[in-house]
Amino acid sequence: MVKQVTIWKLQDKCFGPNLGEIKGNIKSNFEQLKGKVPGLEHIEVTVDCMSSSNGDVIMTAEFEDEISLKQRQSNEYWGAALKQTVVPFVDETTHVEFVV
Repeated sequence: MVKQVTIWKLQDKCFGPNLGEIKGNIKSNFEQLKGKVPGLEHIEVTVDCMSSSNGDVIMTAEFEDEISLKQRQSNEYWGAALKQTVVPFVDETTHVEFVV
């Protein structure tokens, strides 16, 4: 099993009245991918990060193997979630993958 932890830092423009909606959309769009992305065994998005954190949204995903992890990028549902909820609002992405 391979685990991926992704940390997203939102753009400054997001910190206003729509912040909760933006974070909620990221969370719901990614968490609904289980069963739609082959090899994705678990996914969880955390949106309530402490102010001392280096990011604003954290996604933890577990994949069957490294092949599944790599193939998720070409999955249409994964791509749509990125395009709709990450690309317009995220300034920085940091991630780490490791074998569990």
